[in-house]
Amino acid sequence: MRMEEKVRQRAKREKIQAVVLGSIYLTAGLGLILTAPNAARLLKYVEKYIGPKPRLNRRICQAINRLRARGLLERVRTKQGSALRLTARGVRVAVSMEEENKRFERANPKQWDGKWRMIIFDIWERRRKVRDRFRALLQRNGFVKIQNSVWVYPYDSEELLVFLRTNLRLGKSIVYIVAEEIERDDMLRKHFGLS
Repeated sequence: MRMEEKVRQRAKREKIQAVVLGSIYLTAGLGLILTAPNAARLLKYVEKYIGPKPRLNRRICQAINRLRARGLLERVRTKQGSALRLTARGVRVAVSMEEENKRFERANPKQWDGKWRMIIFDIWERRRKVRDRFRALLQRNGFVKIQNSVWVYPYDSEELLVFLRTNLRLGKSIVYIVAEEIERDDMLRKHFGLS
């Protein structure tokens, strides 16, 4: 195998492991443990690194096994069956990765495409804790509330939405909109530092 190909494959494996680790870290931040069925649904967006769908589950399993071998993940038993949890070392690595991503984003600001990403939700009162957690996560990820259940962000947020929809079991309670214009958006532009 050529050296260039080996380097590409190693980078692909590391990217998949980083996605798995970051997803489990974010899940743990929600007070959840990532279970196998949720992992497959959540991590479908890594398909661009993996290739055709039949390889998806195998590649995710390989990434999980490598992370376990490195001492970053452990398998635990729950009432629902087997699940994954970050070790203390795994948390440190995930936090370090998140901080590195934030530094990179500050150093290389995203180019705004002139479109607004809106998330509209309608979550029942009996699921108030989930709704509050959902709002907190939107705010933590930079979204701005423009009405009670309407939040806006200028950059692509589809992966975050897939994650939240899957792990908070919100299904059709959330609507994702890409809008070209928002009336009186000058305050939003100022908030996000957009021209």
